[in-house]
Amino acid sequence: MRSVREVWRARHVMYELARADLFRHTSRLRLGILWWFVDPLLLGLIYWGLVDQLLGRGQSIHPQYWLFLLLGLIVWKQFTQCVSGCSGVYNRRQGLVKNLSIPLVALPGSVVLRTFHLFVQALLVTTVIVGVLNAPSVGWFQLLGLTGIQLVTMFGIGLMLATPLASQPDLRELIPHVLKVLFYLTPVLYSFGFLHAKLESSEYSSWLEIYFLVHPVGDLIDGYRHVLLDDGVLSAYSWSVMFCRSMLYLVFGCLIQRRYQSHLLEDLR
Repeated sequence: MRSVREVWRARHVMYELARADLFRHTSRLRLGILWWFVDPLLLGLIYWGLVDQLLGRGQSIHPQYWLFLLLGLIVWKQFTQCVSGCSGVYNRRQGLVKNLSIPLVALPGSVVLRTFHLFVQALLVTTVIVGVLNAPSVGWFQLLGLTGIQLVTMFGIGLMLATPLASQPDLRELIPHVLKVLFYLTPVLYSFGFLHAKLESSEYSSWLEIYFLVHPVGDLIDGYRHVLLDDGVLSAYSWSVMFCRSMLYLVFGCLIQRRYQSHLLEDLR
């Protein structure tokens, strides 16, 4: 609990660092943070053309496959930016650590806040698109819970990676390759339900259930789709699994951060 309190006390520093990063990256762009939305939009159109139009499989996955893809891609982009940004944040900000006395936890925390802010903007745009094409639903209030769980999850993952990888340049180089593999193992192009139906009678079905439970963003992606595209209500079991997993990520992240930060200070200073 002490480690979690340290994260909470550093929240103002995280916010100011994230705000400064956002301003530096978007101040000279006319479209500002909307450029963040262009990448998942273009990728969504490409995968929609391949899977739905060329292979004719999109409708078997979801009737609104292009929106299905877009929701998966914006969650995935925030996850990958969080992982990539946090894994090398202390090395990029080494001068800041040396010259200023700031809580170390604030650096990965600022990366999480910055990427989460961009994600929320993209989610709002996507929600407006869905609202124009489909009737808005009262169940959309569940988005508040999903985004909250996502924020806690990303904080935990960011803290788990930032400190140990600061002194492991080879592992940092490995991160992009791991993310490329993980992309196809994540329900971005498909859903966990679709995959489960395909593998239900196979020998891998039991392992698939375990994979569902530990995957950091898989059921979040499915949750956004269920709420926005299917006007569904997530079950109490789904909420409890996502909440407990996010808290476990946060606690483990705080513990790892606390364990390695003294060694990190010696290396950086």
